[in-house]
Amino acid sequence: MSEGLPDHGGVASEAELRIMVERYVDELKTAGAFDSPAVERALRRVERHRLLETFYYRTGEGRRTIEHDPGHPRREDLALIYADTALATRHIDGLPASSTSQASLVARMLELLDVGEGMKILEVGAGTGYNAALLAEIAGDQRLVVTVDVLEDVVAQTRRLLARAGYPDIQVLLRDGFEGVAEQAPFDRIVATVGCSDLSPHWAEQLADDGAMLVPLEQANGHPLVLVRKDGGALRGRMVLRTGFIPVRGPLHIGEQWAVGVYVADPADVVREPDPGSRFSARPPDEPMQLTDDETDFLFFLGLEDRRACWTPDGPALSDGPSGWAALAPDGIRWWKDASLARELDRRYRDWDVRGRPAMEDYQITFWPIDTEGDPPPGGWQIERRFYRQLLSLR
Repeated sequence: MSEGLPDHGGVASEAELRIMVERYVDELKTAGAFDSPAVERALRRVERHRLLETFYYRTGEGRRTIEHDPGHPRREDLALIYADTALATRHIDGLPASSTSQASLVARMLELLDVGEGMKILEVGAGTGYNAALLAEIAGDQRLVVTVDVLEDVVAQTRRLLARAGYPDIQVLLRDGFEGVAEQAPFDRIVATVGCSDLSPHWAEQLADDGAMLVPLEQANGHPLVLVRKDGGALRGRMVLRTGFIPVRGPLHIGEQWAVGVYVADPADVVREPDPGSRFSARPPDEPMQLTDDETDFLFFLGLEDRRACWTPDGPALSDGPSGWAALAPDGIRWWKDASLARELDRRYRDWDVRGRPAMEDYQITFWPIDTEGDPPPGGWQIERRFYRQLLSLR
């Protein structure tokens, strides 16, 4: 071991563990993932490795399975756990079904929730229990946190690991999160840690009048976080952060609200129309598949204008399935089969640019029950979901 840091291999000592936890929190703080002393204190107290057993880590060579023993943690496993990572813990049909979210996202969501001591919280999507333990530390009483999950094995494991980690009084319930937990309402905060296609009307009923709800809400191949509060019969708020989550199961999942992607085409059949100038900021060289902030903002706008909007490795796109697609790549527009899609994509981009290139956070958002009559505000948009009609306008 050098300069107080653990080497690879072998079981870490308690002293080494504390060094890793402190460094982990320091790095999140330096990166701007949180500001409040309450969130920092919780992150330093809750040891992430105690709420994991088997997990999966994706490398350039594929998915790697880690058999982790929280009572005897190996240094090489801790190096993954105490990093800004998302770690899958379940797969169903080859796709992630449960996980512990990326550490910086967990911290940012805690900041956005603005939990105060004594608040009661409902979490939809128990995951490993890490987020629930952090919420319990901030609220000051484990009994104030209720977390629900639809997967029986997840609930059983999370109960067991939370108890062993010192959080036996956090309530972990097996049920569809769509229903909420009416018998323990009202809740001061409701947070979903799964990607939802809509809000649940049960959550609105169970939210305290001065409470807040934070939900990853599907929009054109992503789940930007929406933060809303009650206002009469409506829910009002704004988008606050771009994210991507494992999709929810059950009534809150709506298939193909937007295009799911583009058809793989023979490169010889793809038309490339170069742009004389760059439309978006440069992508990080170490993350060539990552959308930049302005690409994300345009994709959000595009999804309001057209349900064919989707994300591709080239950039924001319009997809008409097997009939063709067009994508706004860093070096210009690429299209397959249908040139009109390229023209439409270019028109939508110019409209977004003329409006001042609005960011996701620049929209005012109101949710009305779907059976409530209403029109979008002048110059605004409307998205009809299953239970709610979402109205958006630029602030």
